Amino acid sequence: MWFKVWFCFCACACLITVCYSQSCSDGARPMYPLYGSVNWVCEDITDHFPTSKANINSITCLKCNIPVLDGNFIPSNFRGATFNLSYSHVKKIQEDAFKSFTNTTHKFIFDNNEINYIGKKVFSNFSQLDEINLRNNKISRLVAGVFDKTNVTLLDLSQNHVTDLTSMLNGLKVSMLNLSSNGIKELEVSALDGVVIWTGRQWSPNKQSLDLSNNFLTLIKPNTFKFSKEDNTLRILHLQKNMLTVIENDTFAQLNYLWHLSLERNSISQLYRDSFRGLSSLRVLNIANNLLMDIPYGIFGNTRSLEQLDLSQNRLTTLSRSTFTGLSSLTKLNISHNYFQTIEDSHLLPLGKLSSLDVSDTRLHKFNLKQIMDHHFGLYTLVINDNFWTCSNLLQMYKLINRKRMTFSYPSRYFDVPNLHGVACSRQELDSYDNLSFENFLSIISQDPIIEDIFDDHLTNDSEMSVNTNMMQDVNRLSIMLTIVTVICVILFVFCVVQYLFAFLRYGNFVKSDKFSFLYAQNQDKVELLP
Repeated sequence: MWFKVWFCFCACACLITVCYSQSCSDGARPMYPLYGSVNWVCEDITDHFPTSKANINSITCLKCNIPVLDGNFIPSNFRGATFNLSYSHVKKIQEDAFKSFTNTTHKFIFDNNEINYIGKKVFSNFSQLDEINLRNNKISRLVAGVFDKTNVTLLDLSQNHVTDLTSMLNGLKVSMLNLSSNGIKELEVSALDGVVIWTGRQWSPNKQSLDLSNNFLTLIKPNTFKFSKEDNTLRILHLQKNMLTVIENDTFAQLNYLWHLSLERNSISQLYRDSFRGLSSLRVLNIANNLLMDIPYGIFGNTRSLEQLDLSQNRLTTLSRSTFTGLSSLTKLNISHNYFQTIEDSHLLPLGKLSSLDVSDTRLHKFNLKQIMDHHFGLYTLVINDNFWTCSNLLQMYKLINRKRMTFSYPSRYFDVPNLHGVACSRQELDSYDNLSFENFLSIISQDPIIEDIFDDHLTNDSEMSVNTNMMQDVNRLSIMLTIVTVICVILFVFCVVQYLFAFLRYGNFVKSDKFSFLYAQNQDKVELLP
């Protein structure tokens, strides 16, 4: 008897607890509320959302468990802008899931769920979508037509298990498409034919981007990206952190409007002359952290609008006069962490607008900075640390930089070896720099005594010389000004004396009142004296 009573009591308690836990409460007041609308914050929803007399402006579900989302699950009076089911264990989104929604919905947030199925055209009835967030789910393959007639600014499919894009995105019109951190190994030439990249509505203009970073791509076939029309334009392309080994000719031939191309952190060892053909509007190119050993002749002739180029962390050993031919608009060049040993002014001559140069950790031990500065008046930022400088050479570079008021960026901090402001240097040139690493260089110069007075004296003399030079320039300017003023004063004085003398002669009746008549009278007297 008591057992039955206790069992009934426990069952009722559990039922009451479940009913109580599955609840929705009014959250913060909407910024732009509909009449009589509320924001819902729900917890532990497993069956369906409760009903509400008021219009629901937004739904945020916390600790919910919704394996299948269909049209019977969501209240019919949802009229909100944001529908958020993050961390709700959603696995399937049926085709009729949003049948009761109006066109006022702008954001669908489904990140951090377990979604592996989405019904066809589930988002096609919304013409003003700003975001569809499906990040960190279990999507590996979606049936064709899921995004047919879907018009959205941002579609985030990152951190899923997508391996094949064929037909999956057909009918999609998007401004920013994020496919990063998936398992994509290959892109078919037609994989993105059904996608239109457009400008979007709410976001800043010219942000049209495609993110394919952090996948397993080994090759991009030529003409895979076909976004060269005015209403189908790609501005930013992320291909970093893949497994690319070569960039074929005409890979980006139809990306006439592309501004930013990221290829860093791949295994690219081969570029061709026309690898970047068609990128006539490109401004930023990042090929850092690859396996490049040389740059083909004339490769940058197709990227004349390029302003920033990053070739750092490769295996480049030499540069030539034609390496940077065509980069007349380049302002920032990073060639650090390579194996040059020497860089000549002729290598940088095509870069007429260069303002920032990074040559750190390139095993340099000779660098004619004066000659480079003579040809590059706009060069104001220089990074030179982690090289094999002698202290005298380093000191000369500091003198030049101080005079021009340039800056050394990102200086090192090696104060336990001979250095100048933390940039390590050797007392004398070493016998050989072949096969010498910077760590070995530090080990060698650590045996040299650190005599700070030598650097202090040189710097003091340099400062005094700089001050004296400035003073001499000021004195020269002042003397020129005084000479000009003196000449003007002498001219005014002579003019005044002549005027005073003429007035004296005129009032003393030595001459007639008019100087011209005076000259005429002299001429007449000479005529009368003639026989």
